[in-house]
Amino acid sequence: MPLTGHGLRPTPLRRRPGRPQLKRDPLGSTPNTQMASWTSSRMRVAGFLIRIAVRVAYPVGTIFRRPYLRFIGLQDAARRDLARRRYSRAEAKAAELLALAEQFPHDWDYGNAIHHGHLVLGRIALVRGDVGRACRELVAAGHTPGSPQLNSFGPNCQLALELLRLGQVAPVLEFLQLCAAFWNPRVSRAAAWSDQIRSGATPDFGPNLVY
Repeated sequence: MPLTGHGLRPTPLRRRPGRPQLKRDPLGSTPNTQMASWTSSRMRVAGFLIRIAVRVAYPVGTIFRRPYLRFIGLQDAARRDLARRRYSRAEAKAAELLALAEQFPHDWDYGNAIHHGHLVLGRIALVRGDVGRACRELVAAGHTPGSPQLNSFGPNCQLALELLRLGQVAPVLEFLQLCAAFWNPRVSRAAAWSDQIRSGATPDFGPNLVY
């Protein structure tokens, strides 16, 4: 019916309430992806700051005579010396790390200190041709009670791989059996790697060569 001449105005249509639409930025990202990106950036920054703190803990602890700071920083310092082939320095730092660890048996980093301290000593022994001691240090590394990192990501297997290449199967199997005690069974590869070794294969340890 025509409305002209009747003084009537058409009633505006009402939109039904619906779900709020997510606003997109010009690049097409949603608030969820923005939040994920922001969280990831924060985690990277936090990781960087933690690495810096660990790096300076050893020299700061040395200067101010703070055993706990030395304890926190010695693992990183020993591994850096090992990577640079400063074997005597790495050996001294790993030995001190193991000694200091006994002063902090309830610390969250205690298990890491036991694990990596013995692994550093084992790799140095192998460089010097002392295969027997390298095997003993590998087994000692497996006697760690674990830690938040070890429980989640598992052991470092670089020394285990080097010993496997020399035909030292028994200590590597013992090491993996010990690690199965603390490694989260939902993600643990200890049993699978042990089966591969028993069948004569060398496992792909993947990121566990660098943890």
